Amino acid sequence: MHIISNYIWEKAAEGGVNPLSLVLQQVRVRGREVCLFCVCSSLGKEQGGRMTEQLVEWFHRCCLPACEGRTLPGLRELLEPELHGIRRELLEPELHGIRRELLEPELHGIQREELSYGGLLLAGSSFYLFGEGDIRARLINYRYNRPQLKELGYPLSGRIQKGVGILLHTPELIKNLEPKELCQILHGEGRWQEARMGRRLKELYREGRSRGNTGPVGGIYLGVV
Repeated sequence: MHIISNYIWEKAAEGGVNPLSLVLQQVRVRGREVCLFCVCSSLGKEQGGRMTEQLVEWFHRCCLPACEGRTLPGLRELLEPELHGIRRELLEPELHGIRRELLEPELHGIQREELSYGGLLLAGSSFYLFGEGDIRARLINYRYNRPQLKELGYPLSGRIQKGVGILLHTPELIKNLEPKELCQILHGEGRWQEARMGRRLKELYREGRSRGNTGPVGGIYLGVV
């Protein structure tokens, strides 16, 4: 099994700062691919970039060594403590001055409004899908005569199969596109080639812009072959 991936990252139609940051890490350990993908949005602040930096550091410091044994670790159990620590560190300054009895509700609100992310951790055929906020994950199954599209919820663990694609994306990337249009653009000859994946993501972006999507976009598309 092999993972092919590419990404799109574009500013809003009027320019300015793109509040999105991406993680694409792929390493082979003991003959197995270990990958970390993440799309993070911080609404113009620095939390998103800091979160992706810390995820990359954790991936090399903790995840890769943990995957060197004969038996793979539980991916959710491996990642969740790090995610909890990152969220707490990044959101703690936002909570300064909030009354104690309002702390928990406010924390949940800030997580939704100030820090959105969606990611996928893969080791061999095992995966853990994680996220919070507006970043979406969609599965495109090419193992049938017609590609089938399904939105995935967070968190989700399981085993991934050959012949599927996963799209992590901001809502603006595919806003106003029908599911069958999304499948038609992503499905086609050479769909498992990295360069063609990039061109298809560009096509999604241009089609969205032509239909009035003006915000910043970010997305990662990966295929399992």
